[in-house]
Amino acid sequence: MIISRLRMVLTNDELDRITVKERESEKIRITADVHGMKCYEARRFINNIINIVRTAFQLVIIHGYNHGTAIKEMLAQNFSNDHIYEQFPDPRNQGVTHMLIDA
Repeated sequence: MIISRLRMVLTNDELDRITVKERESEKIRITADVHGMKCYEARRFINNIINIVRTAFQLVIIHGYNHGTAIKEMLAQNFSNDHIYEQFPDPRNQGVTHMLIDA
């Protein structure tokens, strides 16, 4: 269901960067890998995911850390979407940011 909605807007390359885990007993978890994207590409990609899914879910963004921190800094300092109710860096991996999304 979620993938079919995302497929309407995202390119095949962008879809290859996404993993969706839907379980009845847990919140939906979507992992998005933005390695190698420019900040403006990552911003558009992440906003598209948030705005298309339209349900509560956890978004895990893999942006990396060793080859630059531009996307990590953009997410922490000036990324916003009205559906994000919590955002935090992964405590064990500096290359990952978590977002909790409300419908």
